Amino acid sequence: MHSELKSAILSPSYTPRVRDCEAVVDLVIRGLATPQAVTVALLRVGAPAIPKVAQVLASAPPSVRPELVPILGRLLVETKASDLSPLLALLSDADRKVCRAAMIALGKLPEPSSQVEASLIQLWPTLREPADRRAVAESLGKIGGPSSLALLSPLMKPGDDSVLGSAIELAVQRLKRTTQRAASPTASSRILAQVALPEPWLVTLRMRAGLEALALQSMSRLGLTPQDVQRSRTLGEPSKISIRWSRPLGELFALRTFIDLAFELPLPSLDLADVRLWDQVALSLSRPATKRLMQTLTDGPLRYRLELFGAGPRRGLVKKLVQTVSAKVPHLLNDPTDSPWQIDLMLTDEQSTGLVLVPKQLPDPRFGYRRKMVAAASHPTLAAALAELLSPSERDVVWDPFVGSGAELCELALRSPKTRLIGSDLDEEALAATRENAQAAGARIELAQGDALSLWPSGVTCVVSNPPMGRRVCRGDLEPLLVRFVTHVARRLPSGGRLCWLNPLPNQTSHIAEQLGLRRKVAHPVDMNGFWAQLELWQKL
Repeated sequence: MHSELKSAILSPSYTPRVRDCEAVVDLVIRGLATPQAVTVALLRVGAPAIPKVAQVLASAPPSVRPELVPILGRLLVETKASDLSPLLALLSDADRKVCRAAMIALGKLPEPSSQVEASLIQLWPTLREPADRRAVAESLGKIGGPSSLALLSPLMKPGDDSVLGSAIELAVQRLKRTTQRAASPTASSRILAQVALPEPWLVTLRMRAGLEALALQSMSRLGLTPQDVQRSRTLGEPSKISIRWSRPLGELFALRTFIDLAFELPLPSLDLADVRLWDQVALSLSRPATKRLMQTLTDGPLRYRLELFGAGPRRGLVKKLVQTVSAKVPHLLNDPTDSPWQIDLMLTDEQSTGLVLVPKQLPDPRFGYRRKMVAAASHPTLAAALAELLSPSERDVVWDPFVGSGAELCELALRSPKTRLIGSDLDEEALAATRENAQAAGARIELAQGDALSLWPSGVTCVVSNPPMGRRVCRGDLEPLLVRFVTHVARRLPSGGRLCWLNPLPNQTSHIAEQLGLRRKVAHPVDMNGFWAQLELWQKL
């Protein structure tokens, strides 16, 4: 019987009968199966398994009873049971390990529970072991409310780095977030895109390395002058362009080649030996200008999450940072799960090299046409860069022979709606994705199924493409494919026609293009996330 059950529960198709549930739990007692495997099998039974598990747990040997409590807890959670009494009863069990396991299991409920909170709060004064108090504090932090906050807040001690002290501090932080959300349930924080900044700020546009020149080229459309622009890049960071800006952030989305934007925050001098990093961050965030900026652009409470980048300490530093910011900047609430703002701290050898404030929930309207993707689909900022570089006229006919999900042609349609656009691909799934995305973009795109090495639509004057790169999708060997492609395009393009593409093998293809009458007008190496390709514009003589 037990050997058969041991084999059966490992099969995803096996569902125990209700009458077999006790025997299934007994596998854990006999050491024939793990609690995890037994739990998975019992979850297929659902709620009828709960009283069976509780019955076995009550009479099981003391050494194994704590292992059975998580099984019971998981069943109660997954079945959304309204009656939690089988688990609550274990809080008064004679076995302290069983009690503690029940405390932990109750903290895994998916939603706050006043019943559980009241039971754990009532239990608190009777607890003497730090491990028990830690378990209750952690659970109250997850499922509690104002009553739990009132219990735990006075127990916080500055500088208490003990396991219990850290658990209480984390619980209090979570409860503050919970109670604030409950106090204003309709005021979920969001970034306001159409509100002008309270004063000029240094706004950093972060992008792929290699796209800076195109980004600078497009900034004149926003009325920016060279004096407004500061280019900079720190080793290990994405490429970036910083500009002086005071208008609404939403206007910056007229630029389509950057990934996201951020505000650079000043840090106090690192020369002051008595100024610790967490104090520096808190001082920067407490500046009146920073407060005005966040309050102006935020609808709702000022919530943030913290991210560290680069070398240096992690867990301990995060704790110190959150503690200090909470004490010195009380209007900011640390909330990793629901925050419109992100604070990025760049580190090098335990020193800060930069502090930026990122409006993570700033609505980005640029690429809403991306409804359906295919493997190795173009990132929209790369597609926008190709469209920017090509800049076709209304008289041009543009063909994308590796259309993928159609990002390049959608970007061209938004830029030049009267230009005739043609896309082709061997993959019908890619053509279907392009159709859906084109409809979302309001783009008129002619589609055909065909081989890029032989097809040539009538009237083509420009070719645009982000071809296979040999990383995720490649048909055979990459070099012969791209050599044949360049040869095909160079021979068929009319005089004055252009090829605009991302070329992963410029050294292997450029000489062929030149021999066949193409002349390179632009070449920008571009970071493709782990390798480099060249953004190129060629023209037929």
